[in-house]
Amino acid sequence: MTATSVTHSPKVVFARGAIANIKNEIEVLNKKRVLLISDESASVIASKIASELGSLIIQSIDHVVMHVPDEFSAPIVASAQKNEIDLVISIGGGSATGLGKIVALDAQIDLMAVPTTYAGSEMTTIWGRTRNNQKVTGRDMAVLPKTTIYDPELTYSFPLSISANSGMNAIAHAVEALYAPDVTSQVHDAALEGIQVFSKGLRLLYADINNLDARDELLRGSMLCGFSLSNATMGIHHKICHTLGGMFDLAHAPMHSAVLPWAVQYNQNFAGSQLNEVAVVLNAPRADIGLWDLAKEVGAQTSLKNIGYPLEKSEEVADVISRATFANPRPFEKQAVMDLLERAYTGIRPNDEA
Repeated sequence: MTATSVTHSPKVVFARGAIANIKNEIEVLNKKRVLLISDESASVIASKIASELGSLIIQSIDHVVMHVPDEFSAPIVASAQKNEIDLVISIGGGSATGLGKIVALDAQIDLMAVPTTYAGSEMTTIWGRTRNNQKVTGRDMAVLPKTTIYDPELTYSFPLSISANSGMNAIAHAVEALYAPDVTSQVHDAALEGIQVFSKGLRLLYADINNLDARDELLRGSMLCGFSLSNATMGIHHKICHTLGGMFDLAHAPMHSAVLPWAVQYNQNFAGSQLNEVAVVLNAPRADIGLWDLAKEVGAQTSLKNIGYPLEKSEEVADVISRATFANPRPFEKQAVMDLLERAYTGIRPNDEA
């Protein structure tokens, strides 16, 4: 087992079977009253942890809602405050971590994260919530987990569809970190390695769903991409996905997978050197083509139409994005963003578009 700490990151514990030491990690933090948050996919491991922790568990939440709407999180925050919770533990995918972060932020309670997908949020100071059908995001050290436990064994039973889409979501963090205005050499290297790990690992997993070494590597890749996300400013890809998630409640990871190649194409002529590095890692003529081909090959989503995006709302989406402040290599262009959304909707391969 290894434990590491780097700038703008939590203490990381990464090992097969690491979850068995969660009680020790709680003791290190000197916490006594725990709120346990889990999503449906993590119900079995959450039940085991609750049994092991016994009286330390004061409050439990066993379901979550995508994009963390305020009307869902507010009663949980109020209950946590009433129960004098001093540690939130989130177990599951990005929505579980996201809810844990909002509780940590609003109630000023420390957070421990146990991710079971490749969302990456468990490595970051970034929070997100939905208010009045608008996704709102920010950064605050209060939501950076004190400890993140990566146990690859928790990912071994996940179907390929979840792994593939979650992997493309992770790659999106790394890609946008590469052309961020504040990217450092450390983040640059982590981002490229993360993309390489997912490009190889997802293909290995597609070839053999029982390849445990590939699953171990994919979780390490998630850590690298999450580190990149936390330490660089995200661009138009994330702004589009946050907007779509808040307005239409689209499935988070498949949405990222479908949008990413087109967001990259949008920026191609404004971040050519960085995206050429991505193309090299993917062994593709262009980054957008390589990303689309990878998604298609491993069974990740390539079409917003398939997850319910209403194409007729594209101008409204573009108007919402136009009012936002975000860093991106290419300035906002309304018609180009609408075209991006249309192409992501159709699912056509970038090299084949009209």
